[in-house]
Formats: sequence, C-alpha cells, structure tokens
Amino acid sequence: MARCPRPTGRMREHVLPRRPWKRSLNTTVCWRGSGREGGIQIKIGIPRALLYYWYGPVWRVFLEELGFTVVVSGATGKELINAGVKAAVDEVCLPVKVFLGHSLALTSQCDALLIPRLVSINRKDYICPKFMGLPEMTKQAVGAHPVLIWKSEQNSDLGSLKALPLDIRRNFPRRQIKKGLQKAKTTFRIYHGLLQQGLFPDEAERILFGAEKKHRAEDRRRMGLIGHPYCLYDPFINLDLVRLLRRYGFKVLAPEFFTPRQIAEEQRVLAKPLFWTLSQRIFGAFRLLCKEKVEGVIYLSAFACGPEALIGELVKKEAKANGLPLLQLDLDEHSGEAGFVTRVEAFIDLLNRKRRLNCV
Repeated sequence: MARCPRPTGRMREHVLPRRPWKRSLNTTVCWRGSGREGGIQIKIGIPRALLYYWYGPVWRVFLEELGFTVVVSGATGKELINAGVKAAVDEVCLPVKVFLGHSLALTSQCDALLIPRLVSINRKDYICPKFMGLPEMTKQAVGAHPVLIWKSEQNSDLGSLKALPLDIRRNFPRRQIKKGLQKAKTTFRIYHGLLQQGLFPDEAERILFGAEKKHRAEDRRRMGLIGHPYCLYDPFINLDLVRLLRRYGFKVLAPEFFTPRQIAEEQRVLAKPLFWTLSQRIFGAFRLLCKEKVEGVIYLSAFACGPEALIGELVKKEAKANGLPLLQLDLDEHSGEAGFVTRVEAFIDLLNRKRRLNCV
C-alpha cells in the first residue's frame, strides 16, 4: 500500500485501529477531519424508520457538515419488511422490524450505519426499552457491517458531545464538531417549526432542503390522527391512511402539530406524569385535538407495543369523557389493506351520519 504524504498544517496522519469503516485494522490513513478516508468520500447510512421522523434531518445536516456523504434508505416496502421480520426476534414490534429491514437494505449502499441508542430525550421520562437495545439488534442483523452509535442516555442530551459516536469524537477537531452540532440544533428548530405549522415530515424535509412547498386545497373537515410518529408517517405501515383521509376531504391533524409546552400542559390532569415520552405526546395531543373540534380521532398503535397497552386505555377514557368518536387500529406485518380501509370508511360513514343528524 502506498504511503500517505507527510501531513502539513491541519492535515494529520493517524493510525486508527478502531475506526468502524476500516477494511484493515492496521492501515495508516490520512485523516483531514473531512469525512474522507484515503481521499475516498465515506458514506454513512441512516435508516428511514423509528425516530427518523423527528431527528433524521438533524443527523443528515450534522454528518454533511463534517464532510460525509449521507445515504437515507428509501421507502418501506414488502420485501424490506420481510427481511426485517427474518432478522428480528419474535417479541419486537413492527416498527423495530421495519428499522432492521431498512438497515439491511443500506448495507450495500454505505460504509457505516448510524444507529441511535435512545434512552431519555427529556428529563424524568424515557423512550421505549427496545430503543435502548437497537444498536445490538442491528449489529446482530447486519453482521460485520460497521455501526456508529448516536446515543441519548439519561445524562447525555441528543445534541451533546457525549452523545456523538466515539469515532467521530476521536477523529474530528472539537471546533468542527461544535460547529456541526450548532448547525444541527438550528435545523432541529426549523424542522420542528415547520411541523408545528401543520406540515407532515416529508413535506417539511423537502422545504428544509430547498424544494418548493406544495399547495393543496384547504379541507373544511378535521380528523385527528395520534400514535407514534413511525406509525403515522410511514405510508406503507399505515397503508397510506393520510392520503385516504384527504381523499375524503379531511384535514389531518397530528401530534407533531403541537408544541412541547402545549403537550406538557395537558399532562397536569394526571395524578402522576407518564413514564414514556411518546405516551405523553399521544395523551397530550388527544386532549388538544378535542379542543381543536375535530370530528373524530384515529389512533394507530403497533401490535406488541407495551407502553401503548396503558396509554390506549387512558385515551379511551378521555374519548368517552369528551364524547369524541375514536377508532383504534393495531398495525403489524400481517395487516391487510382491504380490512383496514373498510374499518376507516365505516368510521367515516358514522361521522357523516352524525353530521347529517346535526350531532357534531
């Protein structure tokens, strides 16, 4: 192997025995702090699943600021889900199986995968336990393919230096990392600001990266949609429910349309705070949707999700107390479009009947 030229200025020569994208453990390479290995652009893959709909653009902006080429997996499909089901253990929910399928699809397109280990993103509450073991499940599925772990533990904010993959912290100047994190935090504020304006993640992401906003006709009727973001915004998992509702003339309102402060205010009616971050958002969003005068609410839940067994009962009680029609649909890899659409259309028929009888 040809030797690298002697480094000058900011260019430094490192022996990196633990770099995850290394093909050889004893290779000496030139490291410019620019996401390049031996002059070749390094590709980092990000699975379009789970909390990508909250943090995906943030991770993308940060990695591109460091000079990496970011590869985001494509849309979910049947073959991808089947691959994830084969790679996962039986006990995990559908969204985790989808995540593993996206990770497997990326292995042929990138040098390393960026996998989050999410434990706590807010003080005193936590993310689903399966998110904590996501890197290990992914490593088991992809085998020897390199994995970078972006972690958010109880005392490690998602945007802090401690949360970054170890190999990035070791091989980039601190000033460059801080600049990238600052840009990522700005992106987070802009992205979630777009969501709170009533845009869905795919629409907000297009605007964030330079595409024009698509104008659609303003719908008169309102329908609430609650659930975990990875169930609401993946059109393959939910059988394109948002498009179906829009076709019937509904404007769809989702939990991401509300600010964290609004969500937190609605938790005060509970005797004690909910333990899970995503459950808090579902409960708070449902109460806010009641105030938005929606005609009904559709609750999408993932089969085998433990926290939703509790929050589902709380939502049902709130719906009964407010007299608001509620339809809960469980999603898994066996969900069939015919039965799913039939239940949604029957729910809409009931709302139409109430509307004709002036009950709404």
